[in-house]
Amino acid sequence: MTSNDVVVAGAGAAGLVAALAAAAAGARVVLLERDAAAPNLLSVSGGLFSAAGTRWQQALGITDSPERFAADIDAKTAGSVPPVLRDTVARNAVRVADFFADVLGLPLHLHRGHWPGHSAERLHASPAESGAEFAQLFRAAVLREARIALHDSAELLALLPGVTGVEVSEAGSRRRIAAGAVVLATGGFSGNPELLAQYAPGAERAVHVGGRYADGRAVLLGAEAGGALDCMDAYQGQPHVSPHLIDGVRPRFGAALPSLGAVLVNRAGQRFAAEDMGPSELTAHLLAQPDGSAVEIWGEAAQAAAMAGGPFRRAVELGAPQRCESLAALAARFALPQAALAATLAEAARAASGEAADGLGRRRWGAPLVPPFYAAEVTGALAHTQGGLRVDAQAGVLRPDGTRVARLFAAGGAACGISGHGAAGYVPGNGLAQSFALGLLAGEAAAAAARGR
Repeated sequence: MTSNDVVVAGAGAAGLVAALAAAAAGARVVLLERDAAAPNLLSVSGGLFSAAGTRWQQALGITDSPERFAADIDAKTAGSVPPVLRDTVARNAVRVADFFADVLGLPLHLHRGHWPGHSAERLHASPAESGAEFAQLFRAAVLREARIALHDSAELLALLPGVTGVEVSEAGSRRRIAAGAVVLATGGFSGNPELLAQYAPGAERAVHVGGRYADGRAVLLGAEAGGALDCMDAYQGQPHVSPHLIDGVRPRFGAALPSLGAVLVNRAGQRFAAEDMGPSELTAHLLAQPDGSAVEIWGEAAQAAAMAGGPFRRAVELGAPQRCESLAALAARFALPQAALAATLAEAARAASGEAADGLGRRRWGAPLVPPFYAAEVTGALAHTQGGLRVDAQAGVLRPDGTRVARLFAAGGAACGISGHGAAGYVPGNGLAQSFALGLLAGEAAAAAARGR
């Protein structure tokens, strides 16, 4: 049985940052990944993360602060996020951005655009605004770091008694890895139907587009070690996902389309929800349609603007969006009743131009839609769960009585998120904000715990 300072289980957003932070603090780290070639939640995401009060905001004259970020979280979740967790993420997200730029040398910029749930522009990204790019940058940083030993094809099986390390399956055999501290970061349980049925039944009908191995392993092992669970009914839904696979890939169009003027219509050619609500809560409205799908329609300017997002560019490469030169062509292409569709788009145009109030309560519009149209079929999808292990301000796992489970830390999908309960509390960028902030704290605290063993 080999011994190391820190074992990090999972090489997604939280695990990569935790390993890099622990190494930066001087720890010898073993980073375990079940399948590095498989898509994970970071690599399939848009790569946007929330951070308030950063140098990139200040350079653009944007006033923001961690306190304002925390207030936005409370407003979206009706104050249901544990205050320690809320404040920890809000205060440390800016540290994450600085760590990425100053320690890891990653190029960052501020994504421009207003998103539901954010009172300021605070979404940050890598140059291509792509989670796949972020994952590549992190992986390259890990491979450069001599203190990190990356073990691919290593499946976490158990925590050793007293959290003195982990047991893994690697190269066809079981082995133990001793360590001074363990960080759980293998993701949530969005790919585990049994746990979804138990904790988040509202997400059962959604297509799963998250990490392949999001089976809840870390959540269950942390609970077995004595950790308490919080907000287990919370999840992130995505309503801008194709119901069809193309070359084995399910195209994702990103959540920016409604802010660029897109509308959603069902098979009757009618709108059914205010498209500018949060994307996660919009998912439930989409799934409630007779076949759980709809047609999303946008204009040429929106098509050009949406190309800034990595997932949207990939969807275009796959040929998922269809260009239609006229309303008649649009109706024919998607088998929509032309008269009903024409009436719907005319009504939406009046609301977008300010001539009439929207009957569904939509407040934010782009320009009224005119030909040529772009459109795609979309369905409701489940990206990841937001409930998990309760943690403190250092990402340490807490028992139900509030005491800490010694040497055990959690981040990302393994830990409770900042979305409160259900689907309505999720805000774009907040999932990665939690993963990055708790990953940074977990790595630093695990390194300190290992030194003190």
